Amino acid sequence: MYANDKGTIPLPAETACFDVREFARTAHGSHRGALDLESLADEPLDAASVRLVRALRDMERATLHRVRDLLVTATHKDARVTAFLTTWMFERFWIADALDAVLDASPAARDLPSTVGPARRVRSERRERRGPIRRSLSAGITGTQIVAEHVTTGLVDEWITLAAYRRLAGVSPVMASIANPVMHIKQRHVSFLAEEAERRLQRSVRAQRITARALRHTAWPLGSVDRSQAERAFFERHVFGDRHGRAEAGRIRAMVAALPGIGPGVGSTVESRLLP
Repeated sequence: MYANDKGTIPLPAETACFDVREFARTAHGSHRGALDLESLADEPLDAASVRLVRALRDMERATLHRVRDLLVTATHKDARVTAFLTTWMFERFWIADALDAVLDASPAARDLPSTVGPARRVRSERRERRGPIRRSLSAGITGTQIVAEHVTTGLVDEWITLAAYRRLAGVSPVMASIANPVMHIKQRHVSFLAEEAERRLQRSVRAQRITARALRHTAWPLGSVDRSQAERAFFERHVFGDRHGRAEAGRIRAMVAALPGIGPGVGSTVESRLLP
């Protein structure tokens, strides 16, 4: 079985079904021509929704920073993963560009609070505050098993951001017309990452231990360790703070727990760190 955003489906452990070459051939570029910005101007987003758009735009923009961290580890030697990451970066760049267009068309964007502010200080997140040199040295000790950690944390991050996009899609039909194509693109990212996470975790108990530790200590969504406490609290409250959001967090908990060798304890830890 492998866990994806829709549940679990059978997959032989050593079978690679995702076609990376086809993924690259059909990469999605600029979305601006398909955005219904005129209708968005007629039915403007409320301030909280615009703030969520900005948060997601910033997350998509942080892709290059994330890949830099990956490429100082053994992950850069994995041809299949690096081939995926090339197109993944390209698609996320254009998603961020589309969200920029939404912000430009939203009057409420002019009055949003600053993203600058003191960061949240949590002892369990110290690992993420290491600089690239220390991360590289640590990853050198971990070896190739770190690839399992990277694809699995990337998978969980995609599940979390999909929950945020679903929140946006529910705001209005206009926003659904913008968010739904983005979610379709991100489902392809989930498909690759879920397949790789399942396959690599099944093969190695050590990879399971390394990945479980990372999942327990990661600031979610990825990159949140560098964001202000106010912005992190807003994301948690807006995406996961109500009954629907708690159900989304529970869904993510179940999918994390279903990953090979990860278990319900880690799933519950991830869920607890999503909730406000």
